[in-house]
Amino acid sequence: MQDSPENRKLRILKAVVHEYLETAEPVSSGVLVTKYRLGVSPATVRNDMVELTERGLLEQPHTSAGRRPTEAGYRLYVREFVDQSVKFMEDLVRQVQAMTAELVHQQEAAARNFARYMAELTGETAFVSMNDSVFMTGVSNLFRKPEFRTPELMEDFSVMFDQIDDLVRDVRPRMQNDIVIYIGRENPFCPRLSSVLTRLDSGDGLIGIIGPTRMDYEHNLGVMRSVHEALAR
Repeated sequence: MQDSPENRKLRILKAVVHEYLETAEPVSSGVLVTKYRLGVSPATVRNDMVELTERGLLEQPHTSAGRRPTEAGYRLYVREFVDQSVKFMEDLVRQVQAMTAELVHQQEAAARNFARYMAELTGETAFVSMNDSVFMTGVSNLFRKPEFRTPELMEDFSVMFDQIDDLVRDVRPRMQNDIVIYIGRENPFCPRLSSVLTRLDSGDGLIGIIGPTRMDYEHNLGVMRSVHEALAR
């Protein structure tokens, strides 16, 4: 059965997100036709990318360049392809149970190690907040990403880093779900970045992953759900 035009455009958006995640370069219609099995002509892909751009889901940084997702595009991608489909990873749950047990019993002594473990799992910056103390690590992971070639993002991140205690304290009461994703301008930590957060049951505890809007939402949400499941057990 043939895709509806709307489903086809969603598949094209999904392909753009995946390609941009891999390359950090604007994506051309030619790359999508060559690399992804979209089942439509190059002209159709070009036209759909133009329409997705007009809807504000893609953007073209330069006239001759390809396109990349906007914040609205990432939000639609997460809503359609990630948020409902990603389950916790059973293998990962078993891996993190020992770490979470240490976190629960040793509290602050284990929080720094757990933050480091989360940074290694995701390739992003991670933090653990317990008893008003925030332990953040993995900053070098962000500095290696191409987005951090811009001085504006470096400055914004530095401000966030200096204020992380206050930001974590402010965001936890605002969370309406056990796990949340904030993308771009809705992200309370930095409007140029995204974050995935989960609450700890006791006190003001919070575990967070912070990275560029070009983050692997599917993987990071899976990791966070696995951590949340391990803590619940």
